[in-house]
Formats: sequence, C-alpha cells, structure tokens
Amino acid sequence: MSDRILILVALSLILAMVAGTAIQIRKPQPTPILVKESMRRPDYAIALENPMTTDMDGVTKPLHERFSKPTVVNFWATWCIPCVRELPLFAKFKPIAEAAGIQVLTVNVDKEGAPVAKKFLEERGIANMPVVLDPDGSLSKALKVRGMPTALLVNAKGEETARMEGEADWAGPGVIDVVRELLTLPSHPVLAK
Repeated sequence: MSDRILILVALSLILAMVAGTAIQIRKPQPTPILVKESMRRPDYAIALENPMTTDMDGVTKPLHERFSKPTVVNFWATWCIPCVRELPLFAKFKPIAEAAGIQVLTVNVDKEGAPVAKKFLEERGIANMPVVLDPDGSLSKALKVRGMPTALLVNAKGEETARMEGEADWAGPGVIDVVRELLTLPSHPVLAK
C-alpha cells in the first residue's frame, strides 16, 4: 500500500510541475527593458573565436565572415520560455538596428536544427531573421555562452564589446542608443598593435 501512496505523491508532484509550467507560459511576463547596466562590459573589447558556422540555408563559413559591420548576436532556443518572449522583440529591433548601421544575427541552439527553428519562426510570423545553427553547442561553447537567451554585441573586427545574459526588451525606447554606446568599447591597446 505504501508503494501506491508514493507513486500517487510522485504523480501529483509531476502534474503540479507541468501545470505550473503551462501557467507560466500563458501568463504574461514582463520583459525587462534593456539598459546599459544590465549588460556585462569588459574593460576592452574581447577577440572572439572564429569557428565555422552554418546558417539556415546550409551555407557554411567562419563566424567572423558574418560580421560585415557591428552586430548584435542573439542566442536562443524554442524550448526556452524567456527566448520565446524575447525573440519577437528582437525581430522588432532588427529594422531599427539596420537603419543605424548595425546588423543582427541569431543563433539557434535546438538539437534538431533548421526544421525546428524554421517552423518556430514561421509560426510566430518572424521573417527575414538571419539564423546560424548550433545544434551541437560548439559555437555556444566557443563563445562561452552559459545560458539562453544571451546576446553579444560584436564590433566589425569580431570583438565582443558587451554581453547580456537573460531576456531583454530589444524593442523598448532608447535601446538603439544603448547598443551604439556599448559597441564603441576600444580594443586592448597591446593586442590592437
């Protein structure tokens, strides 16, 4: 009889966790406004690794070849609740960034790759979003990404100037000014020579 009670308790706990997750997904969550203080900024721009990357069209090239100008790189996954809330806001930021001469790039970390990412973007009406795939996590590891969502601000030299770990409202007022300022971090004087 005690085994049945333990099983019922375990099933009750599992159901409570599933219900809690479902409620959190449906319940509107406020997305924090992006402010300079929420970004981690080093003293000098940090040179990034240059691993090979593959985009949704199957084009493979080194990461640095994807940076033709200052870039905001956003790591996301379809299973990440904060990412699901943040990505539409990042999509709204894209035309604002492009008008300011800043490109955007997203990195999808779903293990299933392009089919899952493509379906997710289509279901949410997010079009023309450049996506690099990272199904094995090698790009995330090379760039020391610890969790989702994470955004990196990268200058045209392929150097990280700031990092945001966690979600942010990229479509909020003044965000482009914050991004512009954070992209101006100088290269290390010794390494820049």
